[in-house]
Amino acid sequence: MAKATNIFDFNSKWNARFLFGAYRSEKHQLEWVLKHKFYNVRAEGNLFERRNGAQTAYFSPDYILLYDCRDYSTGIRLFEYNGEHKHKTEKEMLRMKYPKPEGDYFLYGIGKEIKDVPPLYLTGVQNYLRITNPNEDEFSPHVFTGLDLWIADRLREFNVRNNPRIRFIDLFAGLGGFHLALKKIGEQWGIETECVFASELKADLRRQYSQNYGIPVEQINSDITLLDSDEKIMNQVPEHDILCGGFPCQPFSKAGKQQGFKDEAGRGVLFDYIEDIIRVRRPKYIFLENVSNLKTHDNGDTWKIIKRRLDEGLDYEVMDDILSPHQFGIPQHRKRIYIVGIDRRRGNLYNFKFPEPNKEARCDINSIIDERDKGEAIKPIYKNRMDVWQEFLDECNIHHSKLPHAPIWAMEFGATYPYEGVAPYLRKREELSKYRGTLGEPIAGTSKEACLAKLPNYARSKKAEVFPDWKQKFIRENREFYERNKEWIDEWKKKIIGWEDSFIKFEWNCSEDENMNLEHKIIQFRPSGIRVKEPTYSPALTFMGTQVPVFPWIETTLPDGTPQKGRYMTTKEAAKIQGMQDLSFDKLPTNRIYEALGNAVDVDIIKLIALKIIQNG
Repeated sequence: MAKATNIFDFNSKWNARFLFGAYRSEKHQLEWVLKHKFYNVRAEGNLFERRNGAQTAYFSPDYILLYDCRDYSTGIRLFEYNGEHKHKTEKEMLRMKYPKPEGDYFLYGIGKEIKDVPPLYLTGVQNYLRITNPNEDEFSPHVFTGLDLWIADRLREFNVRNNPRIRFIDLFAGLGGFHLALKKIGEQWGIETECVFASELKADLRRQYSQNYGIPVEQINSDITLLDSDEKIMNQVPEHDILCGGFPCQPFSKAGKQQGFKDEAGRGVLFDYIEDIIRVRRPKYIFLENVSNLKTHDNGDTWKIIKRRLDEGLDYEVMDDILSPHQFGIPQHRKRIYIVGIDRRRGNLYNFKFPEPNKEARCDINSIIDERDKGEAIKPIYKNRMDVWQEFLDECNIHHSKLPHAPIWAMEFGATYPYEGVAPYLRKREELSKYRGTLGEPIAGTSKEACLAKLPNYARSKKAEVFPDWKQKFIRENREFYERNKEWIDEWKKKIIGWEDSFIKFEWNCSEDENMNLEHKIIQFRPSGIRVKEPTYSPALTFMGTQVPVFPWIETTLPDGTPQKGRYMTTKEAAKIQGMQDLSFDKLPTNRIYEALGNAVDVDIIKLIALKIIQNG
């Protein structure tokens, strides 16, 4: 057990656990505690459940920290925990003459009192809990680490001494996720936050940004590339504390061409303009977001270049992490890289740490769904594709057929073309004509091109002389699955002849059982195939409206009034999953809302990180 006399001593109590509790002076509770050498925490419900996020019957603190809940000015009392832990009923508490007991209690033995405890900013502790545990109504009794208390106490610097005003700029603003996150933190913590500059290329998003944040549309920069000189930056971009930006991700995304800094649309060089603003204005902090693939793009060289330009070129200490909302109980899988930097001339990131994922976090997509909203019914063609794939799953259930580990590429059912060794496009027409292609159809044609057209689209590639190992593995597993089950597959596959390639690929990302049913899953129609997953968290929203997740279990109606099960995620639900449910979207058409939300940053993750930045000081 740590024995230091300063509760903010970094070396000895950083990880120590404090049972943080209140007493009421008018009830003489402290006198009772000091007499009996026990601090009491009232239990509610099952004794082994948490109360107000505090301790359980198994909890063992290092210290017990008490304060007068009616008078913060009286200071705090700090005691060592002596290791005793008891459960007492209300009758037992009465016999011990505890003033006005209600219900059962846990008693924690208090040991030696630690004197000369420095003052603790209790309002900061309360605000810290309110932000980090938004579902908690009370901040005592509660369990804090020494680090928690140290961070909370530093809020005195923001809320008391400096009467703070955090100025930030919002680059590539879109719907303003950074702006919204900082605005919410300011409202919750009593900190004045001000967006002093915003930039967004798309005119409709500038109008929407203006409506949501009250900035005149003509004051929103329409093209960051016009800031092409130090003089223009000085004249147009005010001084600010935090530079925020979710700079264009398409050059680095797996969904794009991954051209990086050589992006043919010029998006890869937009980082140069961020760099110029940092160099000229030198904000204390930079806070950037991008797709997680930025970290590995071009064998990691792209990220090395960006980090070196920030670190060595601009003299900013930089940290990064890859986080996803689902790691914090928010029902969306959306891995993104977050980059935080500080001007070394003004501080360091010694006390900064990215929020740690909650290993016990559980996601439920139903938490964002409003089943009263009929939404848009799934299109008949997609409903048909789902029904046919449900028949496939039903046959698997009936015949106890275990699905392949690889995604199902039904075009391989009956195919015999060579996929090992030399790729098909390098083989002669005469050789190819001996085999069968998509869905087992004979490869026939008067030219080599005609023969290649009989193959699945992924087998016509001219990028490599030999298929990569992963592609060979997928083909092999699908053919082996077909050979084991062709007795029923041959009849089923007649229903998918003529389908588009994206409908013939099927990815079951769920557990297998005897009742594999699409109705209880989340469906996403992607260019790479139909993806099926458990109703825990949504796949990442994308900028493509055609990939909006489908909830098959929700009752809705077709445009003609016909009842049907299955609808798309609504724009309201998509906004909620991005933490943007408070925004107005009335200036945007539906498809544009999906696109904008798919390109937006996740507000809840931005809030968590921004809070850590503010706490760093």
